[in-house]
Amino acid sequence: MQAIKTERTTVTPEILFLPAEHRLVVQGECYPENPLPFFSPILEALKAYFETQKPSQFKAEMRLQYINSASTMGLRSLFALFNEAGQRGTDVRVVWAYDAEDDAIEELGTDLVEDFHNVLLEHQPFNNA
Repeated sequence: MQAIKTERTTVTPEILFLPAEHRLVVQGECYPENPLPFFSPILEALKAYFETQKPSQFKAEMRLQYINSASTMGLRSLFALFNEAGQRGTDVRVVWAYDAEDDAIEELGTDLVEDFHNVLLEHQPFNNA
């Protein structure tokens, strides 16, 4: 399976999917006008990866400085995929990095996993100074 790298833009985060390392990195700001075309390719790639590779573990590193409500639905779909993989036996860990002074982003990580019991969320505050 091929690695995927999408460059960060002013409205979308960098995406780095490394299937050989069982890892996904998402970092930047996320507020595209239409999030579906942005999220669809990575969701399709991850779905195929989890179905064919059946990894024993997977790590997603999320470091978002801002995300709009429409893009939150894309993240929810991403977390739903993680949860399905967890139900099939993959140990899924999400490292949720957030500015220590940004309560909204911190809470978003918690909100995203509250319905998904097969995803372990690790909070990782950082100082943006």
